[in-house]
Amino acid sequence: MYDPYAGFSKCVLPNGLEVHLMSLDRPWIIMEMLVHSGGREDQVSMPGVAHFVEHLVSQNIPGRTHDSVKLFFEDVGGRAEYGSTNYLSTRYKFVVPAVLPMFREAVSIFGSMLLEARLENCIERERKVIYREFNQRYPFLEQLEWDMAIRRSLFKGHRLETYNSPLGRPDGFLSATATDFQAFYLDHYTPANMSLVILGGLAAEKVTTELELSPFGKPRVGRRNSIPTVFYQSAIPTEQSTTVTMSDHVGFKVDQTTYKATWAFPLDFPRQARRVFNLVLGKILFEEVREKRGLAYSIDITHEEFQDVCEYQIAVRVSPEATSYINELVRECIAMVPTRRDLFDRKLNSCVKQCILVDHSGSGLCGACAFDLIDHHRIITLQEVCENLKKVRFAQMEEVVTLLSPERQHTFIAHP
Repeated sequence: MYDPYAGFSKCVLPNGLEVHLMSLDRPWIIMEMLVHSGGREDQVSMPGVAHFVEHLVSQNIPGRTHDSVKLFFEDVGGRAEYGSTNYLSTRYKFVVPAVLPMFREAVSIFGSMLLEARLENCIERERKVIYREFNQRYPFLEQLEWDMAIRRSLFKGHRLETYNSPLGRPDGFLSATATDFQAFYLDHYTPANMSLVILGGLAAEKVTTELELSPFGKPRVGRRNSIPTVFYQSAIPTEQSTTVTMSDHVGFKVDQTTYKATWAFPLDFPRQARRVFNLVLGKILFEEVREKRGLAYSIDITHEEFQDVCEYQIAVRVSPEATSYINELVRECIAMVPTRRDLFDRKLNSCVKQCILVDHSGSGLCGACAFDLIDHHRIITLQEVCENLKKVRFAQMEEVVTLLSPERQHTFIAHP
């Protein structure tokens, strides 16, 4: 079986930097850089610092201006991504021609940016930008409280209980100082807390040599943030729900009801079994909500993983006429999954066969490996995925229904 993930080799530099490499006969080279710290590492009293630091590092590159760096990548036909932050990590990326001097310069830029910066410039400008970003995400503050209420009810005793998003909250990013940003940077932006994924047309030994000679290769004290043990709630929360009227918050007619059902889902449950369950449930929801009743355009099933627990959510925007019974309808659809052996067999068979059809672009392959490293601190091969799919059993569908029980559910409804 063709397995693009299996071609990566791993090495660890003397300073603890973890490097995953694969050489290909291509005219380009891609490098993704992961700092294994994100919103989780913010102080609870100062949410948003990790995201703020991401904004600042590209504005404080030693010996270079941000504009000159952008011109370098533009002139060589490459591109750079100067950071995105989530709960577990902060990601950076560049693509340049597979020409050694160009790769050397790109590595020097990002190495000095991520390991040698003094975060002094553009702080107040970026504070304004982040505040605008926050207001775009939360046009009225009640939305923030609704998000936090879900997390508080589902994740008691967990860091997520106090976490809304990488943006943080105004009480954090408006009060944080340059000292706070530099302290976070020095604690978390260390080689031991970083992973690189590199793919393209330079030999692995040349890439490793360039890294060792760059700021990425310099000694620096640090440690890798470890994967926590699986989170188990000390007690199952009683069923909770929140219902709000949108006309209290917006000045125009809203002709839809927003529905979200959310659960804390254990991460020791087999991932591929959950994947098959989602596909079966998604088909049932589409049939019942859209095709039979015409209540919605689409229904989303999402599951955000946090290394030790998963936030599982079903979200849909439906016709207001369904406000009173949408939760009952979703519950009925969940209960149908263990009765649909036909759908289970079809979806499982499709997942297994999809393993031989994976055909990533270079950027897509690098990105997929980066997400594996964020969540699992290792690259997961297609062979492993295929083997785990073959272990999925129909009986596990009933187990998921139990995990998505009404007693474990937080229901949010916003209606006109």
